[in-house]
Formats: sequence, structure tokens, C-alpha cells
Amino acid sequence: MAYLSTSLRYMKKFARSIRALILVLYVLLLLIHFVIKDHFQVLGVIFYAFPLPILITMGICVAILFYTHKIYILSLLGLVLGMTFFWFSTYYFFTKPVEISKNSTSVLFWNAANRKKLPVDVLSKSITSIKPDFIGLVEAENASAEDIQKLSKAFPNYEFQILKGHMLVGVKGSIEKITFKCKENSHDINFVEAQLSTGHVSFAITDTFQNPTMDKRKTLNTVLQLAIQSNTDVIIGDFNTPYESVHFRNFETEYKSFHDYGQGFSATWPFRIPLLELDQIFVTKSMTPILLEKFHHPVSDHAMLVGYFQ
Repeated sequence: MAYLSTSLRYMKKFARSIRALILVLYVLLLLIHFVIKDHFQVLGVIFYAFPLPILITMGICVAILFYTHKIYILSLLGLVLGMTFFWFSTYYFFTKPVEISKNSTSVLFWNAANRKKLPVDVLSKSITSIKPDFIGLVEAENASAEDIQKLSKAFPNYEFQILKGHMLVGVKGSIEKITFKCKENSHDINFVEAQLSTGHVSFAITDTFQNPTMDKRKTLNTVLQLAIQSNTDVIIGDFNTPYESVHFRNFETEYKSFHDYGQGFSATWPFRIPLLELDQIFVTKSMTPILLEKFHHPVSDHAMLVGYFQ
């Protein structure tokens, strides 16, 4: 009996130690997400791996571990409620009517998810309903000349081209110049100068690579500097970096994000789950964002973005 009693005491002590360790680790994750973020590359991996929805779910699980401790569980549940309110107030936008003027410009961006065949039918339906002035696709590795012919026949007022870096571009007007920039294991960028009905506009279509150990500060700053040097009006792309990253704040000196002009959850990945806002649209400060719409299609795990600006 004495041996059993001693074993029970050790087990309870061990359980308390485990709960305390879990609580400390959870607090560290919160500090990284809200304070430290990805200022340091070594902690960036943790910052990207634990977005707010996951931290909220983890908070509920941690609270359950302390169900016998009223103060702890109430504090944790209060914290979870606070984070949930912050999540909805920052990353959810209620649908509201927005007037799109006739002289506005629309841009469609989509990560086509490197499928065996380019989802031309989905793209065609989107072009028919949205009528975007500019179309940019990344991860369109298997786009073919036949796809271009099919799109060109269906939409004769557009000019379509397959670009380097597994990208595709479509312009309601004419393409004047294309410049490709890339860096191995970092990013691909196509700078496209186009003549639209609203005038001359320059676009950057970028795809930054998915590598948890990559220095996002260097990559995103390189993208920004190249865009500035090229006098780019609009930047669209899959940055494989969440909007919360501190490195996007550098963009705010020259560009405006469409983040605050969305409707519904701002997250763009994965399919129908509001987890990470990886796909972005930026316009130069001389332009005014009007609306950002998102459309989810099962053929890709990324949302299709449509931005309106003038």
C-alpha cells in the first residue's frame, strides 16, 4: 500500500509537471505569434506553423487539461475568447455592397496548383463572369499552347501568353513588355507592362518558394525592391508567407494592401479553411483599392483573388 501511495504521488507530480510545461510552451507560442513574430528567421518557422486559428484550438485543449483548476480554466477560456474576437475583427470582413465604377481596373490572380492539366474550363467561366482586365496565374506548369489557343478563341479581346516560372498571363488589351526575374530556391517574378482600356499599367506576378528555412526577410525585400525599381503599379502573387509577417510592413511605404478591402475571411489557403493569407494583391499608393473578392474552386487549394482598383 505504501508503495502504491508513493507511486500515485509521483504520477500526480509528473502530471502537474507536464501540464505546467504545456502551459509554458503555449505561452511561448503566443509570445512568438503576437510579439516576436518572424523578426528572427529561426523563430519564423514556428510563427508560420502556428497561425491564430490553430492557437485558438490549442488554447481550448490546454484549458481542458486544467478543468479541475477553476482559475486556470477561466483565464484560459477568457484568453481564447479574446483571441477569437481578435481573429474575427482582424481577419473577417462582413459582406457589404461596394460600387464598382466603370473606370475601375480589375485583376484576377490564382495559384493553379500545378495540376496535370490547366483548369481552363474553370478559368474560362471566371473570365466570362468577372471580365478581369488583367489575369495572372502561378503554378501553371502544364499550361500548353493548346490552352492558349482555346482561351484566345473564347476571348478574342484578350492576349494570353505562357510565361517563364510556370506562369500564365492574360490581358484585356495588349501586352507591351515582359521581363522575367528569378533566384533559385527563392522566387520567380514576371514584370508585365500592359495597355488596358484604362491606360498603361505595369504588373508584377510573383511566386515565392515554399521553404520553411528560407530567409523571408531577404526574399520579400528583394521582391519589393525589384518592384520599385521597375515602377510596378500592381503586385500580385503567392508569397507563401502569411499576411501577419512583419516583412510585409515594408511594402506599406510604397504600396497599399487589399487585405482590408476583402469580404469574408481573408485567408486564401487551404481550400475553404480560413487558416493562412498567403496570396496577396498590392497596388501603388497613387491607386485606390475598392474591393477584394475570393472564389474557391476544388481544382486548387488556393483561393482565386479578384481585386478592383482605380
